[in-house]
Amino acid sequence: MLNLSYYMPVKLFYGADCIKQNACYFQSLGRKCLIVTGKNSAKVSGALDDVLQVLEKHQIDFIIFDEIKQNPLLSDCVRAGKIAQSEQVDFVIGIGGGSPLDAAKAVSVFASNEMEPLKIFEGNYVNRPLPLILVGTTAGTGSEVTPYSVLNVDIGEDKVARKRSVQNLYAAASFGDYQYTRSLNQSITIATALDTLSHCIESYFSKKSNTISEGFAKQGAKLVIDVFRDLNGEFTDKQRQKLYAASIYGGLAIAKTGTCYCHSMGYFLTEDYQVAHGIACAVFLPSFLRLGCELDTKKADELLFELDDNLSNLCDMIENLTQYRPIYLTQTQKNELCERWKKDNKFASSPGNFTVADAMELIDEIFGV
Repeated sequence: MLNLSYYMPVKLFYGADCIKQNACYFQSLGRKCLIVTGKNSAKVSGALDDVLQVLEKHQIDFIIFDEIKQNPLLSDCVRAGKIAQSEQVDFVIGIGGGSPLDAAKAVSVFASNEMEPLKIFEGNYVNRPLPLILVGTTAGTGSEVTPYSVLNVDIGEDKVARKRSVQNLYAAASFGDYQYTRSLNQSITIATALDTLSHCIESYFSKKSNTISEGFAKQGAKLVIDVFRDLNGEFTDKQRQKLYAASIYGGLAIAKTGTCYCHSMGYFLTEDYQVAHGIACAVFLPSFLRLGCELDTKKADELLFELDDNLSNLCDMIENLTQYRPIYLTQTQKNELCERWKKDNKFASSPGNFTVADAMELIDEIFGV
């Protein structure tokens, strides 16, 4: 039976020059905004200039908060929220890759609520978050269309800056223009594409998937695999268009299902070993793909037919693109990971009955320790 239940309230403007072509939308949200971004990507990509031209054209005042780092800190989101409050802005604009977009979602909450920072993870706010516009500059997270804000918690008991997710924070609108990804170098483009591929494959085999999310996941995975298969030197404009579209498909898929154990297990590689997020997730993706294909042969056949490839070739391709250095984990570190993963609901949504013990076996298998 078809399962077509789906919810995605984001208004998506997509295509080359979509900001300039839909400039009037910004005016509909108010007369003053806070722009949340990092130090470089928004400027280098050209996205910030395009947004500023629109704001100036429509006489919308703005303040720029450009202190969001890779793997955004909760404390920075709190600071930006206080600035938004003091400046009495009407809406928030996030510009950048997954980090600034996720941060902007959290800032929209703090901008309209006086609250203890850690309360944001509970999802019960007195006031609605401020309206939010997102402008993506990478083809990876799909944060433009997801309800998730992944933050590094550096406040309270979690000062070691572990990742936690806020739920149900959709943007009012997102602008998706692949041209902003031209400024990304080869390694970042590959890493973000691997993040997209992880989203698609994890969502496809997730226990929470349905007919609609599986369709998005298959289409996104196909676009990424097609690009990887044909990659010869630098990425072409056509390939960048495909990767950006794939990231949106992946975002639409995980908006329904969330991610599975690849993301859960990859977090510690990013936090403790500075492995790029997409690479960190893809380290565990071949094992996840094999598991999904083993446990659901019908879905596996449909996916492999769509991708026009076989399981062995796909796993080899991912492993060849996933450059990571061996790590050694002490028993204490392993015990800490076990305790962390026991609380992780992403394991439960993975195919089969994936347990913490399975995760530790996988760590030993991949890293040879």
